[in-house]
This record gives sequence, C-alpha cells and structure tokens, in this order.
Amino acid sequence: MWLRRIGQAEEALASIFFVLGMLINLYAVVMRYVFNMPPPWALEIFESVMTWAVFLGFGMALRDNHHIVVDLLYDRLPYAVKRWISVIANLIGFGYSVFMTVTGVQITLLARQQGIVTIDVGMPIWIPYLIMPIGMAFLGLFFVVKAYRALRGDRVEILGHISHEKQTAEMGHGGVPVS
Repeated sequence: MWLRRIGQAEEALASIFFVLGMLINLYAVVMRYVFNMPPPWALEIFESVMTWAVFLGFGMALRDNHHIVVDLLYDRLPYAVKRWISVIANLIGFGYSVFMTVTGVQITLLARQQGIVTIDVGMPIWIPYLIMPIGMAFLGLFFVVKAYRALRGDRVEILGHISHEKQTAEMGHGGVPVS
C-alpha cells in the first residue's frame, strides 16, 4: 500500500536525522570537554538535523496516535458524536497543515531568493527551512487519512486502539454487554 510506504520512508528519514543529530551532538561534547576544541559548526548542524527529525516526526505521531489528547469529555460522548468530532477535528488539522505547508513554501522561496546563509557553516538558510512544508505536507496527508477513516466509521480510529480493545472485551459475541 502506498500509504504504508510513505510512512516507512518518513520513519526512516526521521530516524536517520535523529541518529545523525545525536552523533553530531556526541562528537561536539567529546571535542568540547575532552579535547577542549569545540567545533564551531556542530550546534548549527545539530539544530538543523534535529529540526528535520522533529518535523518528520509530527506526521508519524499523528499516524500512530502518539500525539497529546485531552479526552475527558470526548470519552463520555456517544459513538456517533465521537465519529463526527473526529472527522471535523481531522479536517481542521488538515486545514492547519495546508496553511503551514503554503506558508513554509513561501518562507523557503523567500529565503532562497534572498540568498541568506547560516553563520558558521555558510549553508543556504532555505535548506533548514525546507522541512516546514515537507513535514506539514506529511502531517496533512495523515490528517486526511484519519478524517476519511473516521468518516467511514473505523472504530479504532474513532475510539482509539486501547478504548476499542476495552469495548470489545466488555461486549459478548453477539454485541451484548457481558454481565
């Protein structure tokens, strides 16, 4: 399935950027505190690489339901209401993602046009900025998928994995609650 492959690619890239960031940070710490020769470029590259890892992680967190939720009221609502709230909330998230993607493209193009470079490395600033539209596009894609699944009535999407398992355990084979 194409969606799974996109998710795997996103996860692989985020992992690579995260590990690379940790290695750069480790190198910088060793050079600073062991050899007393801090590399001037390390912080700048570390921040850029970790920003890429985090922005790619946004879509992964949404896809895998690892984002922060406040469901005190939501859990008490009937299933039909939860379904429509899920659809609406995911469509709002998609709208936000579209706005951030468009804004990210505009900022990236402006930075590229201006030719601004980073202080220590001299890297064009549009390269670190490029993650904003990429990460937000991934996030928007997963919001659309979640909205579609909620609209279709996918119980795991609406109730969540743990809540769905709990509800299934409480129901008998015929859909009647077990006493």
